[in-house]
Amino acid sequence: MKYGQIAGSNRVNELIYHCFSYISDENERKFVKKFREQPHESEQIMHTVRELILGAYLGSKGFKIKYDCVVNNHTPDWCILDVSLATCCIVELFNFHIDKNTETDIEKQRQAKCVASYWRDGNKNNTYRLYESFRHKSQVYQNLVEHLKLPYVIALFSNIGAAIDLEEVQSCLFEDKTGLFTLYPSNSGVLFFEENGGQYSFIYINNPNAQRSFDIPNGVLSQ
Repeated sequence: MKYGQIAGSNRVNELIYHCFSYISDENERKFVKKFREQPHESEQIMHTVRELILGAYLGSKGFKIKYDCVVNNHTPDWCILDVSLATCCIVELFNFHIDKNTETDIEKQRQAKCVASYWRDGNKNNTYRLYESFRHKSQVYQNLVEHLKLPYVIALFSNIGAAIDLEEVQSCLFEDKTGLFTLYPSNSGVLFFEENGGQYSFIYINNPNAQRSFDIPNGVLSQ
């Protein structure tokens, strides 16, 4: 192994090295540094792993990419570069988790009985939380991409506990009058991905109202 054991889990470690095969040495080194600054079993390290998975997928589709690239004092997760190595698209990830009350209840059950059961998002409306998360991500880079006239893609990873589906994502984006694709034409599209049996399936949803369109093919990244 080029960098030794990076993550505490052998399965996660294997996944990291597999993803490294799709990105540049420069990007690899950034991830290694970041992983070594994070506790091996923390939730933050899994967020970083998902950033890596996203980049590996983009790399597997032939995109030239750069991680944590500084763009006008901002550092989006990924920049897609053109043939002159200038940024031609910004890609930002967010992870959608189960709501906090349910998460706390699950942890209490695990500590008491070593198992847990729950009704998905029993304490809050799943679609409402998803909509507000999308709205926040839409606003974070809105001024930057409008100023630089760059496409902007939001990538969404569905945490297994939250278990959102494509229909819920589409309802946030295409709802009459309040759909985020209508409210935020600076959004070029959404790249939705989830894990199933060691495979990561990616589905790209184009914004028909986008000021600047950008296409990413659907596909699967296998471990």
